[in-house]
Amino acid sequence: MIKTMSTYEQSHRAGPATLIHAMQILKVTAQGGHRGASIDDYLTALDFSRPTLYRLLKSLKQQGYLRSSPVRGRYLLGYELLVLGAQAGNGAGLRDLSRPRLLALAQRLGDSFYLFAQDGVNAVCLEVQNGAYPVGSFVRATGGRVPLGVGQASIALLAYLPVEEQQDILSRNAETLLNEYGISIAAVNVEITHLKEHGFARGVEGSLLPEYAGLAIPILDHSGHPLGAMSCSMLKSRMTDTHRKEVLENMHSEVREMIDQAHGLLYLE
Repeated sequence: MIKTMSTYEQSHRAGPATLIHAMQILKVTAQGGHRGASIDDYLTALDFSRPTLYRLLKSLKQQGYLRSSPVRGRYLLGYELLVLGAQAGNGAGLRDLSRPRLLALAQRLGDSFYLFAQDGVNAVCLEVQNGAYPVGSFVRATGGRVPLGVGQASIALLAYLPVEEQQDILSRNAETLLNEYGISIAAVNVEITHLKEHGFARGVEGSLLPEYAGLAIPILDHSGHPLGAMSCSMLKSRMTDTHRKEVLENMHSEVREMIDQAHGLLYLE
């Protein structure tokens, strides 16, 4: 006897599948960069039928999550995702509060300044402002991610997590850190200790950006949990003792004033 699925069962299976397929379409579109993605790109990367693809493309376009590329037959990410992304990156108003301060630091000191937050086992860039001497970074723009353990902001985010969570993240990232960035867990732990002793993070020396140097400080809530990290990147030739001191003093001042300005908005309830 063949048992058929009820309408209820079918709808509940189709719902999650449709959502997963829609997310997959957005990811393929993002991978297409400024050129977007074609029908062939989607069909090659995804394991569902052409009719399903066309139905989902139409729905995502109607909702503003996709838009047509100037190149016929290709799709780009829609502007509605910018609206959602801005809100996702503004938890507790952190991004809004930090943006003018990062801009002021960049204009005053000339270096590149960033706001990072934890996103699972990664650090995600929520904001970046470049000064007169912009430099390269592990992340190219707002929304870029790196595994926690990479870069000075990661150290600032990791250092104040509960030890069990901290070590679990590092064990999960260990292979990627070593194989893709040349960073060992032992080296990350050395830098975490340095931050606890000196009040600022340096990142792990000798990784993929040897010509650049960085500094970061954590942004902590009332319980000492890291809400984010303020980070600065610069050419190593600019990292004199005098400039390091000036950058750190300015960053600490901006973070203190930002938290005071928040009047509790940055506190996790």
